[in-house]
Formats: sequence, structure tokens, C-alpha cells
Amino acid sequence: MQYFDLHCDTLYKATTENSTLKNNNYHISIDKAECFERWTQLFAIWIPDEIRGCDATKLFCDAVEVFKRDKMSTKNIDMHLAVENASMLDGDLNNIYLLIENNVKSVTLTWNALNELGSGALSDDTGITPFGMDVVQELQRNNIAVDVSHSSDKLFYDVVNIAKKPIIATHSNSRELTNVKRNLTDDQFKIISDMGGIVGLNFYKGFLNCNEDCACIDDLILHAEHFLNLGGESALAIGSDFDGAAMPSDIKGIETIPAIYERFIKEFGVKITKKIFYDNANMYFTNFDNNRIS
Repeated sequence: MQYFDLHCDTLYKATTENSTLKNNNYHISIDKAECFERWTQLFAIWIPDEIRGCDATKLFCDAVEVFKRDKMSTKNIDMHLAVENASMLDGDLNNIYLLIENNVKSVTLTWNALNELGSGALSDDTGITPFGMDVVQELQRNNIAVDVSHSSDKLFYDVVNIAKKPIIATHSNSRELTNVKRNLTDDQFKIISDMGGIVGLNFYKGFLNCNEDCACIDDLILHAEHFLNLGGESALAIGSDFDGAAMPSDIKGIETIPAIYERFIKEFGVKITKKIFYDNANMYFTNFDNNRIS
């Protein structure tokens, strides 16, 4: 099978725990990817809200060095960088060059709190700042995807109003099914889908089920089904949140993906499953340079 995962926090763990991406006891390690015909992974550099200023920029740079050390390019493994929380820019638009020179594919604008760009999902909903507007425009001008996972509702709509290219939500589920601010409303999902963007299903048990101790693969199916019923066949993808969130008891790590894949085939058929697990995300990034919102 082919597998494209829009979001994991494995690189943050490897950086802060002085570990490696290659062989570890995390949800994801490169040596576990042998089961895939092709595996494309966006490794997010997470910047916690309490790390700000030059310390946030330094954490980004430290994680880049770990990624360069451990990165593998083979016929079946394709590894890329992403950023979770643009506070690593330290309020300086010139720091976007750090993203460009390291071929960062996507940037989550905030984490849960306020930062220089705007309001996170769990903060006072003040929307985007003037600096945030400049960042969104510069990211898209340099063909870096704008990720609205962790955005407050007002920030989401502010971004939509200025975006010139399709936006993404790398790791967010349905708020209709699990009513937490980190999940997407039906309207938000449809906007992303209609723009030509993608949404990655998040495996975190607290976003899958309001009673997180009961969360399981069945809930992942329900969230996928809900988004598909909204017309999301070409927008739905995977954003596991491995190594950044507590998983349901029946999802152990990347080694569980083939079983989840087979379950999706049983529920939705081969064509749709292939689109969710690889084709939609691959198509989005393959065509991103030329995508424009009419």
C-alpha cells in the first residue's frame, strides 16, 4: 500500500529527547516503513506555546539538523519538513527564508494560544494580525502550504479571505461528531474542500470521541464517513498526529496503518481508500505550485 501522512510530531520528540528518527520506540520510526510500497511523511517541527522568540527559532534550527542527519531518500520513503506553530518566525518576516531554504512543505500558523500571527484554537478569538496577513501571503507566494489546524474560528475565516491558493488542515476531525474547538465545522471543511485543499484525519482519541477512553478505529471511520458525505472524496487525507497525541487502544503506531487501510477498504472501497491514504495529499502537493483560487 501507499501511505501519505500530513502530520506527526516524531521529529520534535527525537530532537528534544536526543533520539533518532531511524530506530526508536515511538509511534513512527523509519525502520517500520518497510511495510509500505511508498511512504510520504511530513515531519512537523512543533514549537510549544511557551517557547517564544529566539528560543523558538533555535528549536526549529535544532530540529532541522536532526532531520538532515536522519533523512532517508529511497524508492519507497519520501520525508519532508513541516512547521507546527509559526512563532518560530519570531515576528520577523525575514525568517521565512529559513522555511524556504529547508524546503518546508506546510506551516501551521498557530498552536493553541495567541502568537504573533493571530489566535489559536484555545485562545481569545481575535483573528489574524497584520503580521499574520503578511506571513500568509509570503508563504503562499513561496509555495508553502498554509495549515489552519489549531486556528481559532475567526483566524480560519480571515485566512480564507486573503488566501490565493488552497489551504489545508493537516490534522483535524469533525466538530459535528466531536465538539472540540480543534475540530473543523462542516462549513470549514466544505470551504477547504471547495478551494481544492485537503484535510488530514487526526488519530488523537480526544478528537475522535467525546469519551476519549472509548475512542477506537470505528470513530475514525465515522469521521471519514461524515466528511465524505460532505463531498470530501478528493479532499480527505491522513494526518495521524503520531508521537504528538494519545492514541486509541487499537492504534499502536505506524505499524497499525495497514490494518486501518484494510478497514477503510471494507467500508469505502479501494478507490476512495487509496485517495484518502495517498492520492489526495500527493495530488495536492504535486500541483500546489500551479494551484490558484479563481
